[in-house]
Amino acid sequence: MAGTNSRCVLIAILLAVSGGAAHAQLRPEADAVAAAPELLLTRLRTDAYAYLRFVNRPWIERVCTVFAEEIRSMPKVRLHGDAHVEQFALTRDAWGLDDFDDSAFGPAVVDIVRFLGSVELVARQRGWADRRDALFDRFFDGYRRGVAQPNYRPPRPAIVPRLQTVAFPPREVFLTWGEAKMEAMSGPVLTDIASALNVFGEQLQKDRPDLPPGYLGLVRAGWLHMGIGSANTPKFLLRVQGPSSSPNDDELLEGKRTGDLSGLPCLDVVTLASTSRIILGARNIGRLKHNIMVAGPDLPLPALGGDASTLRHWFIRSWDPTYREVTVSDLRSAKDLSDIVYDAGVQLGQGSLREQEDASIDGPRRQTLEMLGRFEQKIRAETRALVDDLMLGWQQLAAGKPKD
Repeated sequence: MAGTNSRCVLIAILLAVSGGAAHAQLRPEADAVAAAPELLLTRLRTDAYAYLRFVNRPWIERVCTVFAEEIRSMPKVRLHGDAHVEQFALTRDAWGLDDFDDSAFGPAVVDIVRFLGSVELVARQRGWADRRDALFDRFFDGYRRGVAQPNYRPPRPAIVPRLQTVAFPPREVFLTWGEAKMEAMSGPVLTDIASALNVFGEQLQKDRPDLPPGYLGLVRAGWLHMGIGSANTPKFLLRVQGPSSSPNDDELLEGKRTGDLSGLPCLDVVTLASTSRIILGARNIGRLKHNIMVAGPDLPLPALGGDASTLRHWFIRSWDPTYREVTVSDLRSAKDLSDIVYDAGVQLGQGSLREQEDASIDGPRRQTLEMLGRFEQKIRAETRALVDDLMLGWQQLAAGKPKD
């Protein structure tokens, strides 16, 4: 009984701090937990930020519910779909939010609350809770400026050149590392993938006539098991010939099955063209340009089986040897976080309306700015409440059995 009373006190304190109404714990879907490998479950139980990354679908469902009335008056925009601090990535010559697997069309509040939720969690974890309001201010400043000034270029966050100075691996080391990630495939699957690459190659020649024939010639392939939010998503990794027959310029390509966003009440998702939403997200919001990023044709892959057996639900993108994602542990100060927060706000604000190039300040841009003015305070309060609920769900998973 004492333990129960203590838990009730904890919930009351969290709600008092957040100023929000009581919500249910934010928990992952049961089948997602059941399918997760034990190594991932261990990480989820020990790292609240990893847990945040794992529960994007329940998070979006909660945002759709909490803001159901407000969403009726919000314009629909291009969404990143899973914008959070550790989606901020960099290469040798670019930086910004990446990974548009959950991109869709919907109300801006989905991206805003998701990113601010990650900021709230990082601030709590790193002892910067007293900077929360300033960090939220910084995000809203960036988002508003991105909406109002589509050609504005924000200053480069100081963390970017610092991380860019880290030595990148030689290409042969990168390729060897990639091959070590490949897990064995059956002969029929390899045959299907080789056939699919021929079709991808024909499509690539139309989109990228600068690339020589045979660029996608298969060298090696294997299943890929990595990621947190996408840990249960089917993936494979390919080593292909690249621009010449020399192994020194081979390229690594990731093939990934698109996630199912159907059933999320405030998103517009075209199920039969699921890969197009990812391509559009990367094109309109992304700054990091993948050398190759193509949607799969409607080509059967019978060896894959089930609902994964057609390539129209897959896409392929290249891996850059200089690519790395910023982690929470990379942030040395609240200033590092603030720089990323502002830059990401600008990027989301600009990219959200890029498909509406004729959108003047009197159209969707004005509507979006008005929406921020009306609902900013609720967004702040509900974001904190959501993180409270997330922490309660995480604590329950952390205290659970190996396989709940």
